[in-house]
Amino acid sequence: MNARPPHTSAAVLVLAVALAGCGHSTSAKPGGDGAVPAAALLAATDVTRAARADLTAGVPVSGTLAPAVEVRIAAPVGEVLDEVLVHEGQAVERGQVLARFRTTSLRPLAASAQAAWTVARADHERMRNLYAEGAVSKRDVEGAEALMRAAEAQWAAASSRLADAEVRAPIAGVIAARFVQGGDRVGEGDPLFMLVNTAELEFEATVPSAHVPLLAPGMPVRLDVSGFPAGGVRGRVARINATADPATRQVKVYVRVPNPGGRLVGGLFASGSIVTKEAVRALAVPGPAVHDAEGEAWVMVVAQGALARRAVRLGVRDESRDLVEIVSGLAEGDLVVTAPVEGLEPGRPVQVGGQES
Repeated sequence: MNARPPHTSAAVLVLAVALAGCGHSTSAKPGGDGAVPAAALLAATDVTRAARADLTAGVPVSGTLAPAVEVRIAAPVGEVLDEVLVHEGQAVERGQVLARFRTTSLRPLAASAQAAWTVARADHERMRNLYAEGAVSKRDVEGAEALMRAAEAQWAAASSRLADAEVRAPIAGVIAARFVQGGDRVGEGDPLFMLVNTAELEFEATVPSAHVPLLAPGMPVRLDVSGFPAGGVRGRVARINATADPATRQVKVYVRVPNPGGRLVGGLFASGSIVTKEAVRALAVPGPAVHDAEGEAWVMVVAQGALARRAVRLGVRDESRDLVEIVSGLAEGDLVVTAPVEGLEPGRPVQVGGQES
């Protein structure tokens, strides 16, 4: 099952030396005239015992973590900034004042618009009274009402611009970038801040299109990030792009990663896998111990002082740890040969250095 470059194991080398020294001599079997092959010598590193482990199989991914929510705050008015109250890296609450514009020109405009609305409203009321007395037409009343509505809209716009002189945080988060200083004159729409919320991060990766049928939203994802325990960063698939990149045939996958305590930050590289299968406390052996013969999996074991070939049924293959689940054919604690087995035949006596077989 595992393709390997041809090479000679320590066990085969030791056996070859032993045979050369003995001139291919054999020992007589008790009660018969057959020959017993010389014992193969295996190093302790050539074998391991089948043991329980938690295994995962999945699609490998790598990419970059980014804040799930990013808000670019632009200047609502064109004016001079009197104050910039926050710095990069500072946490802010929703509604907190981040900066203040100079209001020298804005306040008179708002006051003038309010005064114009007051006059227009009084004119409208006067026209209504005159209409009730029959002194003016209905069209005159409607014209006065239209002027009042226009003045009201202008007052609302001027008041809004005055209120916008205080720039407030639209969400709770952290100031990731600050583009201005106090005293700067900015135009309407110019960038002021980049505000991010890192309570949840998004991990973006690409996978070969052939793997897409294995994936679904909600699947668990385990990531390795520098400075964190291996596989210790967890998330779930949030979205899978509906189209592949025409040049690479890769498909983008988006993973949501909870970030309690805010220990993770945007821009970190991460790698790991989207978990498609799991096996808890499964009986497992290293991948090199598993071989294939015409589609049938088997392993070589050391039992009662001799080599034996065991047919096995496989389960989850954990590529990241190079472990394979053994569903049947082995028992926990069985001694399995992990070195290449070319030249080692079932039934041959064996001695394992530093272990009991």
